[in-house]
Amino acid sequence: MGINDELGFDARVAIVTGAGQGMGREHAKMLASRGARVVANDINAERAAETVAEITVDGGVAVADSNDIVTAAADIVQTALDAFGQLHIVVNNAGINAFGRFWEMDSETWWRVFDVSVKGVVEVSRAAMPHLIASGSGRLINVSSNALMGVPLDSAYAAAKSAIWGLGNTLAAEAKEVGVQVSTVLPVAWTPMTEDAFRDPVVQDAMRAHVPASAVSAFVAWLAHQDTTVYGEAFEVAGVAAARTAFSVMPRMKTAEPTPESWAASAGDLMQDGGLEPLRNASQSFRGQMVHLAPELDTVLPADAADVSVR
Repeated sequence: MGINDELGFDARVAIVTGAGQGMGREHAKMLASRGARVVANDINAERAAETVAEITVDGGVAVADSNDIVTAAADIVQTALDAFGQLHIVVNNAGINAFGRFWEMDSETWWRVFDVSVKGVVEVSRAAMPHLIASGSGRLINVSSNALMGVPLDSAYAAAKSAIWGLGNTLAAEAKEVGVQVSTVLPVAWTPMTEDAFRDPVVQDAMRAHVPASAVSAFVAWLAHQDTTVYGEAFEVAGVAAARTAFSVMPRMKTAEPTPESWAASAGDLMQDGGLEPLRNASQSFRGQMVHLAPELDTVLPADAADVSVR
């Protein structure tokens, strides 16, 4: 497909969670502008209605939904079925954040950040999956964050986004067997959430200029399209730039024997930098470790050695 061939959605039905503002609103508007029928979900009913109003004034089709993604995910899916009769696309965008030192943040706040982000993705995906399978062109897109690598004062959010990353990688492998394409995006965009997070005016100005939320929505819409065959990975997205991501390891090393003293003596070798080995799934990690310990296993260990679905 050429750059000038417009991607249309031919009345396919999409749910976008957290669609009341920021990236979620842009995702909903982008999909609707290309012909999708959209359920704009946000727990803030007024903001969800505002998103629908913006879509409809531009000639798009959308309905608002204010059900809680954690406790009423099935009702969100039912909104799509009641309004449009089917479901093809889910964009799990909703999430919240709160900042503070881990040991100083109260437990209720910490778990609310984690639960809204993770349980929301899990429950909406679980409720949607039978309908995505039935559609024949199901697309499930989960929004993670580069915060999964760790951000001081943001432990709940970082932990949640790490969980979404791991969940997405696993669902991608499972869902491809039933015709559903699952992908994860790690976006950088100027939104109300990032405005609260970054107070440095230099950072704010750079983000306003280079990473509008609508740019991420263009990438999400491409992943969601029924003709797109790229899926199953986690992609960094910022403005008009994107990259595939992979967990990587430095060169492996061995210690003389399995004792604390031996590891203490080997610390310098362990901490040396070197070439990175990308690991895209648990089997690559497991196999690499085993072959490093016993090279003769290279000829007998299967590529999917850690895949518990293989018997």
